[in-house]
Amino acid sequence: MCQEPLPIVPPKQFPFCVVWTPIPVISWLLPFVGHMGICTSKGVILDFAGPYFISVDSLAFGNPARYVRLDPAKGSAAASAPAVSRPAPACAGEDIQWDTTLQAASEEYKMRMYNFLTDNCHNFVAHFLNELSYGGSSDWSAVCLAVMVFLKGRYVGWWGAVKTWLPFCTIMAIGLAFGTWYFALAWTCGLVLPLVLWFVIRLYLLKGPSVRQQP
Repeated sequence: MCQEPLPIVPPKQFPFCVVWTPIPVISWLLPFVGHMGICTSKGVILDFAGPYFISVDSLAFGNPARYVRLDPAKGSAAASAPAVSRPAPACAGEDIQWDTTLQAASEEYKMRMYNFLTDNCHNFVAHFLNELSYGGSSDWSAVCLAVMVFLKGRYVGWWGAVKTWLPFCTIMAIGLAFGTWYFALAWTCGLVLPLVLWFVIRLYLLKGPSVRQQP
């Protein structure tokens, strides 16, 4: 039997959502980099928060600032269903499939070493979506998710926007005021380009996330 998904109730209940929050210092300099989690059908947040550790209902680095709501009907065999403008009513089987797949992904990542560049919170969410065959795809990656949240993520109220952009805008304003174009050049060549280059290499030249590592 199908029913409407549970409502989103900030700061912690985000059913069927990818959630994102800034990482202090790193996101202040690179606002498209942050910490990501994925939520159960009941809205409980799970995130790969450290080596061999999946945090439950407590997103590392604070409450979500942005989120993208997904459609459980697009998982596995249901992926070929026509697209809708908002999440379709969730059926019991879809809820179970979502939560069961997420639990399996969590157990998998409880056996992995955390690595910021090669196997991180984004990779955990991508692994789950690949296992679910979300949208009929098994090509989800950290880069895809970062782009999706950056372009399509909704802010959790005005405070989510402030939390995301105020530190970055403040640093950029001070840097450009006192460092002029030298600051912009250092920021672009010293931070943005190396990070983008790394993820391009990781996505197209290397094989997926790191293999399972036993504690």
